[in-house]
Amino acid sequence: MSWQTLGFQKNKEFFEKIVRNGELGHAYLFTGQEMIGKKRFALDLAGLVNSSGIDFENDPNLLILGGENGISIDQVRDLKKFLSFKPYSGSYKIAVINDCHLMSQEAANALLKVLEEPASHSLIILVTSNPNSLLPTIYSRCEEIKFEPHIRSQLLGHLKDMGLSQTQAEFLADFSNGRPGLAFRLKEKNSFKEIKTKLEQFNKLLKSDINERFNFAEKALQEKEDQNLSTLLLYWMFYLRSDLSKSLKINRGKVLKSLLEVNYILSKPQYNHRLAFENFLLSL
Repeated sequence: MSWQTLGFQKNKEFFEKIVRNGELGHAYLFTGQEMIGKKRFALDLAGLVNSSGIDFENDPNLLILGGENGISIDQVRDLKKFLSFKPYSGSYKIAVINDCHLMSQEAANALLKVLEEPASHSLIILVTSNPNSLLPTIYSRCEEIKFEPHIRSQLLGHLKDMGLSQTQAEFLADFSNGRPGLAFRLKEKNSFKEIKTKLEQFNKLLKSDINERFNFAEKALQEKEDQNLSTLLLYWMFYLRSDLSKSLKINRGKVLKSLLEVNYILSKPQYNHRLAFENFLLSL
């Protein structure tokens, strides 16, 4: 089998060895930054485990759950039913739970029961960028596999192979902070101009007075419904995590923490969005 996932050679060698020796466990927790390649690795692993060679969208032994909308208890019940049946072919029924930190409390409790009594032919792979949000009991029943950011030169080479210019490839390699999923997505959307505009806005706000920041907040919140604000905050977070912002004369860690907090508040309708966003801008 050929891996489609970029990098992670040690993780690949680890799973190749335990699959070959029949030492595969029943539950793994893949942790690392968002869009770094954890889910793609999990899908590759499913192909390795069952030697299926089947496209994951058509594999009857594979179930994929999760995403931005979270995971409900009904989905976990479906998962339990799915794993109760024997594989159609190969050795395992495999479930990949993406963004597992977004599970509801009820779903997490239901999943815990599945993990406590796994079927002999089951493999559950939980994928998350926020393992601290999981129930400790779920965390303790999984073997954690960490995914570190890719080496810049490796990611840069792949971006250049995709037809990007040297300048474009270097920018995406730095902005994505070693996350190929993010780099490839931005490349496909041709987001260079949009990113540049939003980063310029952030840098300008650092030098703006109170009135300019209030005016920016008012305009940004008016555009909230068409996702402009969520994209803006996301790009700012990526920017602060990358070396592109290392020359800024701010406490990047502190600002990033505040940015994560305001992003959470803006996703909840019960909070005062304008007050939260204005307070964030004033704290810059």
